[in-house]
Amino acid sequence: MDFRQFELYLESQNLAETTINAHMRNIKKIAKVGLSQKLMVKKLNEYPTWGTRLSSANTLSKYLKFKNQPNELIVAYIHEANAEIQKESQIRRKDMAVDPCLPTLREMRVHMENLYQNGDYRSYAIMFLLLTFTVRNKDMIAKVVKSKKDTNDIDNWFIVGRKQVTWIRNKYKTAEKYGTKTHVIKNEKFLTAISKLEHLLKEDQNIDRVIKNITADIGGITQSTIVKVVLRHNNTMNNLRRVSRNRGTDMTTLVENYNIT
Repeated sequence: MDFRQFELYLESQNLAETTINAHMRNIKKIAKVGLSQKLMVKKLNEYPTWGTRLSSANTLSKYLKFKNQPNELIVAYIHEANAEIQKESQIRRKDMAVDPCLPTLREMRVHMENLYQNGDYRSYAIMFLLLTFTVRNKDMIAKVVKSKKDTNDIDNWFIVGRKQVTWIRNKYKTAEKYGTKTHVIKNEKFLTAISKLEHLLKEDQNIDRVIKNITADIGGITQSTIVKVVLRHNNTMNNLRRVSRNRGTDMTTLVENYNIT
């Protein structure tokens, strides 16, 4: 198999570099099945989880298009995988619904607003980012500046403008895989809160303890629990993709480890 030609084909589709890399990893694992859709389906069924099967099926569908071959069985398999993932989500949702210890998304949002009203701007900003972008704790180790001239390509930054904040993440767990992430935030309360700070979190802090202190009134929950509650509230594929993109976590990991909705 000419992997390079397939890679060039993917590049011609204007796909993100991270998506191309994922497709190339997948195709190298299942390259020996040839062009038989039946053999492809047999190979897909050997994978232990529907998340992994879905990712590989998407790659195979693109590969068959690249080879100008029919792909109707693989497309049907993709639909089946999506349906099975939704079923698993519903099962987890029932299990989650009986857990009285976890706050609801609404309760977390009310807590966030209370932090703002009480003038605890740092805690408000942290809760806002956790709920809006479902990020990891260390993603919020960042300085607050007023100009991009004051930044570098190594650290994390909040650039405060007149009507928006630009959040640049150079340093986070999966940065080598997904690259720098930039978010433009136009929320007025967040703009007010972050503009009063010189930094959000620092390297020398016990950040897990900081987050638990911030969430003490709603059970002392962690960032990973917040991800689970957000996914419980909205377990659609679109929301999974949004969380995956914001967090820098592949879909398979989210489905297997976080999506308990």
